[in-house]
Amino acid sequence: MAKTKFIVHACAYCHRQTKMELVGEMQGSNGDSDSQRAWYRCTRCKHSALIDRTTLAPTKATAMQKIDRDACVEYAQDKVFDVGQTIYHAGLDDVGMVTAKVKISNGVHAITVTFEKLGEKRLVENVPVSTLNEPAAGA
Repeated sequence: MAKTKFIVHACAYCHRQTKMELVGEMQGSNGDSDSQRAWYRCTRCKHSALIDRTTLAPTKATAMQKIDRDACVEYAQDKVFDVGQTIYHAGLDDVGMVTAKVKISNGVHAITVTFEKLGEKRLVENVPVSTLNEPAAGA
């Protein structure tokens, strides 16, 4: 199995699917470093975890699946999305999957979307249409 410096894995501390950095490898019983376990550090919360690399193969395969553009819902600020839903953002010309959802203010939510080309981005949703049509203050 190829050894890479970064993996995408669920952090047990911050409970998010994040990028984890390789910080050390376990030594085998005879002193070699061919063990299948390694220490990875979450790039978000900086906590380390001992991860068995044999469990990573299915995770990588599902993460690398291409998202079908025709099956995606087009992104708009006034729409509401669910975690796990695939979206297409016309302005960014990219498809992605909603991975998290947070309420920010006035009933507006922020969604975290993992795009194929651009990586992880935060977008707003559930913005009332009346707010979108108002002119900016001082204009």
